[in-house]
Amino acid sequence: KMDPKEVTQVAFQSVMNGNPSHFPGGSLPVDSVTWMEAKAYCISLGKRLPTEAEWEYAARAGSQTNFYWGDDYDSTKANYCDGSCELNVRVADASDGFKNTAPVGSFPPNPFGLYDMAGNVSELCWDWYDSEYYSASPAFDPTGPMLGPVGSNPSAGPSRVVRGGSWGGA
Repeated sequence: KMDPKEVTQVAFQSVMNGNPSHFPGGSLPVDSVTWMEAKAYCISLGKRLPTEAEWEYAARAGSQTNFYWGDDYDSTKANYCDGSCELNVRVADASDGFKNTAPVGSFPPNPFGLYDMAGNVSELCWDWYDSEYYSASPAFDPTGPMLGPVGSNPSAGPSRVVRGGSWGGA
């Protein structure tokens, strides 16, 4: 039930009446969004953020490798900080064709039909980060460390889970 593509700036602005993005462009993914803004956007559309486990399942698309296509990064499959990127984490001898963020859906989808799960912008998840959670979590469909069921308003934990690759990382 996950949306197949990242939220564009046009879509976000039409619902939220604002655009916090650092790299403006209608077909670019919205970036620099807080967890509260992402939650409000989802709720306004009758949706919710995925849990970390849901996101991981969707991103892997049935694979057991580092990426859905294998263990090695492939610049034809995702947007990341390549030779044209100005950050110090760049992979200088590679090119994905974009200096910063890329238009949503610029790279092939994974086998589940989901785009940009390993690059472009990172995604926010519903649950709190807890390094010990999976050692005691249910084996099937863990909901993550939170207070109350998915969709409630959790109020504990030092930071939210952020998943996926970003153009700003190698």
